[in-house]
Amino acid sequence: MKTLLLTLIMSFLAVFPGLGQDRTDEKKWTIDPETGDTIYTESVAISQTEDITPRNSMIIINPLKFLLFYNISYYHKLSDQVAIGGGVQMPTPRGINGFGANAEVRLYPSGKNLRGFYFAPNISYNSLTDTETDETLSLFSMGGLVGWQWFPGDQFAIGLGIGADYYFLSDDNTGNDDFEDYSGMAPALRFDIGYAW
Repeated sequence: MKTLLLTLIMSFLAVFPGLGQDRTDEKKWTIDPETGDTIYTESVAISQTEDITPRNSMIIINPLKFLLFYNISYYHKLSDQVAIGGGVQMPTPRGINGFGANAEVRLYPSGKNLRGFYFAPNISYNSLTDTETDETLSLFSMGGLVGWQWFPGDQFAIGLGIGADYYFLSDDNTGNDDFEDYSGMAPALRFDIGYAW
């Protein structure tokens, strides 16, 4: 856990200094050849750069979610403010097999689709099987998060998000303690890495 926290902090330190403004101070002395007078001028130039690279598609993974599910997702731009995405996932805990799928809508209020601040309602479905008892059940979740997506390189994507998901079982009378641990409200923390084009 300490390694994960250190990785997140180092990512912030590496990325955020490149997102600020640039300031250039200039001092200039010139001598008038006719009069011999020295002319001194001083200027300050402040510039701000913005990434306007058009991106319509993005593939990402969320390594933090590997604690529960291996995952990969694809997002596609529908408009300047809306992107839709879907993904597949497989459970990682020992003794549980299965598969899952998820869907998400990302809403970008700034109109800079696939980058910047976003809201994201999402749903997922998982079919899980206990390998010891061969008991299978369905696990649904609904949730939402707020996040930030940016591109430190042209295509390299990084995202952070925080929110909550509510998980509920298709059958609460399973009597299986392993599955009952997956029912209820859970925090959602996202650290996405991926590729966009």
